[in-house]
Amino acid sequence: MAYLRLRRILELAVLDRPGLQWLLGDRGGRSERRAPAEHWETLHRTGTYDALMDEGRRDHLRLLAAMIAERRPGARVLEIGCGQGAFYAALRSHGPAAYRGVDIAPAAIARAQETFAADIERGLAHFEAGDGAELGLEGGFDAIVFADSIEYLGPIDEVLARFGPLLAPDGVFGVTQWLAPHPLRLWGALKPKLHLRDEALVSAPWGGAWQVWTGRPRPGPS
Repeated sequence: MAYLRLRRILELAVLDRPGLQWLLGDRGGRSERRAPAEHWETLHRTGTYDALMDEGRRDHLRLLAAMIAERRPGARVLEIGCGQGAFYAALRSHGPAAYRGVDIAPAAIARAQETFAADIERGLAHFEAGDGAELGLEGGFDAIVFADSIEYLGPIDEVLARFGPLLAPDGVFGVTQWLAPHPLRLWGALKPKLHLRDEALVSAPWGGAWQVWTGRPRPGPS
């Protein structure tokens, strides 16, 4: 228990001061390469992510949905790495104007389409299998969501360059990240590139916590 308390103190320190990353013993060894599609397909087919659809495991997603709905009621939302639709399950009660979920694992999309078939039929939601970077998406989204996924999409500068132009003029990224060395290292790279709008921590019942934030990329050098 004492170790967990110390760990939380260190994680909070690193959130505010990314230069303290070394306190967590992270040497930066994890690759920034994108995880292959086969990896995610296997995880969804074997039920690894089924628990995320349980009500008690989605507090962080409910908070992110509320952050987005408060700032942009009736938002047009794109989610990259939507999985089986855990974030959409939290968002739908806020009445988004449109929702489009994309995931690289067809097994995940099949589950989402089955779970939310009624919403899909009514035109309230759309789920599709594919690589969000290669779909030729049109812009104008009030929020682009990366729920527990942004750390798996490759170098963060490429992610910002790819998806930033798809935001509406006052649109935001919405992100949840598990507090651990690699996501915190990613946060150290991200924070200087953002106009941060909201930030919070959500404790998990089994220990640990998620960081939940919304923000807009800062303009790059012209």
